Amino acid sequence: MRYKVNKTSVVNPDINSSEWDKAEVGHLTKQRWKEFFQPINTSFKILRGPRGISVLMHTDEKNLRAVNKEENSRVCDDSCMEFFFKPDPWDTKYINFEFNPDGILFLSVGTDRYDREILDTDREIFKIESIPNDGDWSLKFYIPDDFLFNYFNKISDVCRGNFYKCGELTGHSHFISWVEAEAPEPDFHIPDFFGYLEF
Repeated sequence: MRYKVNKTSVVNPDINSSEWDKAEVGHLTKQRWKEFFQPINTSFKILRGPRGISVLMHTDEKNLRAVNKEENSRVCDDSCMEFFFKPDPWDTKYINFEFNPDGILFLSVGTDRYDREILDTDREIFKIESIPNDGDWSLKFYIPDDFLFNYFNKISDVCRGNFYKCGELTGHSHFISWVEAEAPEPDFHIPDFFGYLEF
């Protein structure tokens, strides 16, 4: 899977900005583990700005769950939208951004599910905007280049990444992805199955 990232001159377009009209739409349609199948539609857009990357996600999930209130808590148990990103495709590390409807963020970096460093970065730098309604949740966040350079040597013209929609304890458990993660049971921490993001 490949996604072409278009450019904007705006440093951090807000969630309702017309700048998002410039971005292509990617759709999360892969539900490998059929016992968790749910008719939930989720999409994403990415824009490359002068000093960072902006991400917009939307889902039509109903009966949203947002129990976790502490940063770096298990937001994957709640209604959750996620972006796993490898700015340098030759680096073994990737960073994962996981959000619940309240905009609570779980953030970590590492090489796989077990080798991870949880990050306590000031959330203000990500300019998180989350607007949840029943059956209509939009999320926007910003990833400054300077932040990425703390953990990666470069941001390549072709990066790797994947987008996910999950909710383990929602009462309608689901695991949906942009690129299919070919594992016998739900596991998104497999960078071999990341797609290509062309900047």
